[in-house]
Amino acid sequence: MVFDRNMRPLSVADKHLADLVANVVRGNDLVLVPSKAGPPSLKAGRVALHSIYDPVREAREWVEYHRNEIGNASGIVVLGFGLGYHVAELLRATDKAVTVFEPRIDVLRAAFEASDLSDLLSQARIVTRCDELAPGKKFRVLRHLPSIRLSPAPFAKAASRLDVLRVVGKGLRIAVVGPIYGGSLPIAGYCVAALRNLGHEVEFIDNSVHSEFYLSIDGVTKSKPHRDILRLKFEEFASEAAMARIVPFKPDLVLALAQAPLQGTALACLREQGIATAFWFVEDFRHMGYWKVAASQYDYFFTIQKGEFFDRLRNVGARNAAFLPMAASAEIHRKMELSPEERRDFGSDVSFVGAGYYNRRKLFEGLVDLDFRIWGNEWGSCPALRGVLQRDGARVTTEDSVKIFNAARININLHSSAYHEGVNPHGDFVNPRTFEIPGCGGFQLVDSRSHLGDFFEIGREVICFDSLGDLREKIAHYLAHPGEREAVAERGRQRVLRDHTYERRMEAMIDFVVRNGFVPPWKAMREREDPDRLIGEAGPETDLGRYLARFANARSLKLDDVVREIRSERGELSRVERIFLALNAIGR
Repeated sequence: MVFDRNMRPLSVADKHLADLVANVVRGNDLVLVPSKAGPPSLKAGRVALHSIYDPVREAREWVEYHRNEIGNASGIVVLGFGLGYHVAELLRATDKAVTVFEPRIDVLRAAFEASDLSDLLSQARIVTRCDELAPGKKFRVLRHLPSIRLSPAPFAKAASRLDVLRVVGKGLRIAVVGPIYGGSLPIAGYCVAALRNLGHEVEFIDNSVHSEFYLSIDGVTKSKPHRDILRLKFEEFASEAAMARIVPFKPDLVLALAQAPLQGTALACLREQGIATAFWFVEDFRHMGYWKVAASQYDYFFTIQKGEFFDRLRNVGARNAAFLPMAASAEIHRKMELSPEERRDFGSDVSFVGAGYYNRRKLFEGLVDLDFRIWGNEWGSCPALRGVLQRDGARVTTEDSVKIFNAARININLHSSAYHEGVNPHGDFVNPRTFEIPGCGGFQLVDSRSHLGDFFEIGREVICFDSLGDLREKIAHYLAHPGEREAVAERGRQRVLRDHTYERRMEAMIDFVVRNGFVPPWKAMREREDPDRLIGEAGPETDLGRYLARFANARSLKLDDVVREIRSERGELSRVERIFLALNAIGR
């Protein structure tokens, strides 16, 4: 049976879609009718989705009409499946990735009952929801107009998403607002670098330049009310200073990191200008409560925790909240060759980098008999650890942290807690160190966390402990078995490079934003054209196509841009340039 032959490759490619097709009932408006040439056509009321004379010939002509666009694309999106004739002919004409959007499941059912499409189904990807459209960069959209006439609303929504994806693929303008100080400060820098690596234009508002003055407020007066007033005034200044950088930049999106000094009035101003705002809350919601205000002020709110936190976010009016875990910077957190001096200065059997939280102080007292080094600040009031504390408890730079992760045989990663004696049994997020240590090729022993298995294969890519006794046993085992230790570290490193870089996180963030209503501002999509599409329509080998090719890397294009380029050059005008100037004069 032809339907069963089609369902086999579909089930392999997309089991969920196969189940939907298998269970759908064909709409009463859909009727298979024989064409004059033999192969069936499909009618929906008065709309014929294919020629009733020769649907195969019509499909070949459709492909020929789009020949230039197909040739210039790295991927192709077809809006409308019908009975699949045009998709089959397209796949015969190109080996590029093809995605087909068809919102009506019953149309797909009719197609799979009508003819053998098994080869097509093993090559093309079929999606039925707009949020499944993710064609990558430099894609072309080919429209099957009868399908669009049949279901205009979902196809209009799909076209709108693809317009946004096209702008995103060419690179967004993103302003990143960092905090004044604190642990999220380096994360802001990693985000900036990752976004630039992904091809976006980034303006980094680095508020750490204000940190010295902000921290000096404590020394101005002993009066807490006056200190609070001074901090508020300073935050107002920092917010306005950030806006002075953001507004002229005209970003498509503003991304703020934890405790970035953007006040509600500034966020309201950005919203009035159509600029989307996102916030990445990279802290524990149980310890830092300012999320209760921030969550409702931003268009998109990202967090390193889920579950219970999402219930609370809904209660305070968060519009679009998503889980976005921490990561490592592949450029910073990397395996490196250390000199003998660096290995002597930074190496040890067992090492820890971080601040002296209560649970760490209590647990690490049980390790002082080992070759153990503690690096970081806020350990001063713990005399039992004084012998293993390095540099008198000075803050450790990122550069030195990377050397420590590389040099230590075992890196301990114990998440902070202000009230547990050791391991927090309810830990529901993972810190940056979880990814940074393996990113450096280091071996880590990390306390058990509820979602750790979502990121690493426990026992193969990371090793966990749940008590001091368990930690000591595993330290002894992995010191005695360096081959096992190195194998776990390398598997962890490969997993980080594949799945847990800031590039991956920024891609996930932008994908969520796009799937949840993001439209680039500044009228870019209403007033400007896509240069690649114009080149494709003109034909890359024509005089017009060759001239437009100079604008191929532009995000968008309008007549003023072309005229400005022509007027900036010297020499005799070409025929194409004279036509553009004439069009500009007529338009005036």
